[in-house]
Amino acid sequence: MPGPVTREVKKYLIQLVAGVAVLDAIMMGLYYGFSISLRPERTQQTFVAVWVVLTLIVVTTLMKKIRQARRSMMGMAHNSPNVRMVSVW
Repeated sequence: MPGPVTREVKKYLIQLVAGVAVLDAIMMGLYYGFSISLRPERTQQTFVAVWVVLTLIVVTTLMKKIRQARRSMMGMAHNSPNVRMVSVW
């Protein structure tokens, strides 16, 4: 049975996948809704750049939380001789 920290890592991982999926859905909706493909190349490039930066913000924010949760899990394992670490990756 997973402990509270592994549940925390799983929660952040699900948030990461869901966050990127929701962001992509929104951005695709805007792309087609505003007919970005028919706009000048510079507008298309700017749109994609904004999309990439927003994705980067979502991913880095949640990856930081995942790393912190994993580090706290490792710290708990080192403090308790009866805890066996299993890689979640």
